[in-house]
Amino acid sequence: MHYNLYQSIVSSLVYPLYMRLYHCFLITIDFPCNLLYYKLYFIRVCISEHRSMSETVFRQTWKQLLPFIVTARPMTDLCWTCQKNNVLIYRSANLTDANKSDRLILQERHLDTVKQERSEYNKMVCSAKDVCRQLGIGDLSANTPCSRQIEMHYSFDYAQQVHLPSDPLQPGPIYFLVPRKVGLFGVCCEGLPKQVNFLIDEAHLISKGSNAVISFLHYFFENFGLGETNVNLHCDNCPGQNKNRFVLWYCAWRVAVGLHKTISLNFLITGHTKFAPDGCFGLLKQAFRRHAVSSLEEFQSVVNGSACSNSAQLVGTEDGTSFVPVGDWQSHLSPYYRPLPGIKGYQHFRFESAQPGKVFVRETLVSAETTFDMATNDRTLPTTAPAAVPAPGMSAQRQWYLYDSIRQFVSNEQKDVLCPLPSVPRVARAAEATTSSQGKGKGKGKGKGKGKGKGKGKSSGGPPAKRAR
Repeated sequence: MHYNLYQSIVSSLVYPLYMRLYHCFLITIDFPCNLLYYKLYFIRVCISEHRSMSETVFRQTWKQLLPFIVTARPMTDLCWTCQKNNVLIYRSANLTDANKSDRLILQERHLDTVKQERSEYNKMVCSAKDVCRQLGIGDLSANTPCSRQIEMHYSFDYAQQVHLPSDPLQPGPIYFLVPRKVGLFGVCCEGLPKQVNFLIDEAHLISKGSNAVISFLHYFFENFGLGETNVNLHCDNCPGQNKNRFVLWYCAWRVAVGLHKTISLNFLITGHTKFAPDGCFGLLKQAFRRHAVSSLEEFQSVVNGSACSNSAQLVGTEDGTSFVPVGDWQSHLSPYYRPLPGIKGYQHFRFESAQPGKVFVRETLVSAETTFDMATNDRTLPTTAPAAVPAPGMSAQRQWYLYDSIRQFVSNEQKDVLCPLPSVPRVARAAEATTSSQGKGKGKGKGKGKGKGKGKGKSSGGPPAKRAR
């Protein structure tokens, strides 16, 4: 009897959320506002005039009978296609069987595509792990390009930025302030697995677009690559960072100048992009929240100690010294390549050194492959990376803000490192400059403006201007 009641609750309150929790295929997230599932069970038992069990026994029995159904935590970055299809399915109770079947088929096709892409990703990861195991490769290091006749798999992604200083016992006032910002970009070699996390201080943040992504990838291959001939890459569908013409041009350039023989660039389905870099970022953030961090050097130590799979690479220091050059790859490659039309409609891109300048594209794994020639002419390609763009640094206003508002929360040893006394003069606020210029020329109009000028213009009749400080 109780199991039948459980099934009735499940049928009314849960729905599948594919590939969000391992071994859990149904997730309850649609409870009414003030009606928990135990209360719903209690009401139904009372109606049936049976004896009800306590809430504790109810929860224990639920775990025994239905362990694959759990209460979902708040989630972000959910698949919008899945949510729309699920809503259509829920609202099909009064429709014909044909309409119900069409809506189910629509969702099944989407999930089949997601499953195929995930299976291909897992297959590449397993193949890379087998290669590293057979060759005894245990760590990342600099290697000559194409020095090993192997195929390797890498994934890369951005993480949400963090702020310095950070303290597990956060002082109340800093909650309303904006501390020094540090960006995170990770490249994971999933054959080991090891991830290099680039720590990007806001003084070195030239951009968060394709120039930065390509520069970090290029630095990774030069200093941490395994020297593979064939490489498989996975990333998400962000058009400003990954899925754009410039990243495709960079891949085509690498195989054309002999840095790789083949490159496959693969994009997971939007909303189903959880992969290895997210796990490494999670371990990093857990360690970060447990430590007091007041400088980039301390943050680097926290990252290196967060997990055996994590290592940190500083892009630059607080004083402006740069370690990882960021170049203008867009201008560097624009004269030699043209954009691929309809790039957002494709999920898989392949490049070969035997056919330089050409990209082989597919919409899905089962789609037919088509070819597009991105090369614009027969001009000789540059064999080196573009010159580094100087770090922009921080504005005078930002430097003084950190010194005046954030310095007090930094440890004494790191005050002059994270928030030093600015060497530039303090900049007057724009509002102060504006108010200081008001009230000089006054008219004889009917407005409320006060002044002694002899001009004949009429005032606007607005409130009196604030006095300059």
